[in-house]
Amino acid sequence: MAVTSTVLDGVLCLLLISAAVVTVTTATPNEPVGEGRAPAVATTLTTTTASVNYTLTPRGETTPVTVPTEATDLERTAHGTLAELLARATVGRAAAGGDRLSYASAGFERAVIGAVRGVVRANHTQIVATWRPHPGSSVGGRLVVGDQPPPARPVHAATVDASSGLPPTRTVARRAARERGVPGLAAAIARRVVRGLFPPTYTRAAASEPSASGALVRHRYRRAESVLGVTPPAPLVSGGVDTGNDRLAAALATRVADDVRDSDAAATTVAERVRVGRVRIVVRTWP
Repeated sequence: MAVTSTVLDGVLCLLLISAAVVTVTTATPNEPVGEGRAPAVATTLTTTTASVNYTLTPRGETTPVTVPTEATDLERTAHGTLAELLARATVGRAAAGGDRLSYASAGFERAVIGAVRGVVRANHTQIVATWRPHPGSSVGGRLVVGDQPPPARPVHAATVDASSGLPPTRTVARRAARERGVPGLAAAIARRVVRGLFPPTYTRAAASEPSASGALVRHRYRRAESVLGVTPPAPLVSGGVDTGNDRLAAALATRVADDVRDSDAAATTVAERVRVGRVRIVVRTWP
């Protein structure tokens, strides 16, 4: 997905849309697709592109950081396939143990759902996008477009994957699981997730800015610390981001390790199914 700012905007901050404008630019069918053709809908999601204008701003969450609700430096544009947009919106809904890392994605989610509904016949189709770093994870996000299929209707299904915007992790996870078992696997997954959400170089630079964008970065970091139970807050200047990321990763690794142990699966088995870098999108259609 192409964005007008940095990786952090694309992965972490591609979350809020204010007065969003969505433009479908290619491969749009003359009529919405659906009604029993799940593979056709899945193909449409991966080939239809949309541009989204949005404004970054936090909503409905409290941290020590105040972010201006309107500022020109919070305006962004994102462009990608519907599948890519769904994937990013799904990561934006990421929660740990049922506690969302941020509720700031509501506007972006609505805009993505609107774009999808403009192309896919939602009354005969349900699309479920799911991001889980590994099987059985209590950390992850889920986004649903459309209602459940009616009882007794024949249902057709198709599945596609899209990039989550977070680093690929399976190769590192395999090695860590072989060498250090569950603790190594959990640490590898947690480090990649945190690094994807808070790239150190950009986070350090942005968090030191007095702008609204800088305030937003600080706000989101404090929110993540609160959800993951990290105290005291890390200073986000100089080497503080590295220390803060290490603390976030350690807290997240504890959750991952607990999830893996609860699954009763070997660390090497879980490592083969690590999906930090991918979002799974399941399309179900019916007549």
